[in-house]
Amino acid sequence: MQDAVVEHEAVKASRTEALADVLAGSRWAGRAGGGASAYASGTSVAAFADEVIALSLYHPSWPARYRVEAEVLRVALAGLAPHLEHIGSTAVPGLAAKPIVDILVGIERPAEIDAHTERLANFGYRTIGGSEYSERDQRFLVRTVRGMRTHHVHVVEHMNDAWHRLLLFRDVLRIDPQLALEYEQLKRELAAKFPTSRLGYTAGKSDFIKSVIGVTV
Repeated sequence: MQDAVVEHEAVKASRTEALADVLAGSRWAGRAGGGASAYASGTSVAAFADEVIALSLYHPSWPARYRVEAEVLRVALAGLAPHLEHIGSTAVPGLAAKPIVDILVGIERPAEIDAHTERLANFGYRTIGGSEYSERDQRFLVRTVRGMRTHHVHVVEHMNDAWHRLLLFRDVLRIDPQLALEYEQLKRELAAKFPTSRLGYTAGKSDFIKSVIGVTV
């Protein structure tokens, strides 16, 4: 019963949030307003590389936030028959995380996302460019609400190595609470060491991830 209440409140909040953005004309507005996206299509990931890294305690609404947005993406990408999964730390019960929901989208050819840029923008998403994605035949999207990132979308080829690695790391943490706790402690140490360096924070997790699944995700 409590889970149903939490999900209901998360769904209601997400819908209210989206409605407020539409009415204010800010669903894809940047921090400074004026109708410009905080992360315009093609922006490099470096655009938010120096943001403050702040971890939040696990919140039971995160899975519901994923489910709400997954339905939005299924509509936005209906022509590509996407497969969706909740990944990242917000997908692991009890694990502290940056309160940004990570969504894995598997499609036959990730580059086909490029033809849907305008449609995705209508749903609040912008493509983050960079050779690190195009060279791996992947795409990375960010949804912002009133200038704040709320969702990351990782687009990969369905059932390829990247797809399996991301799911494997999530699943191992889900079934091993002690390992999840070790990962959380590492993230807290890295957030303290690299409070405004996304690159340093991310690189610091690489060895741990490799020790868990044999390769960095």
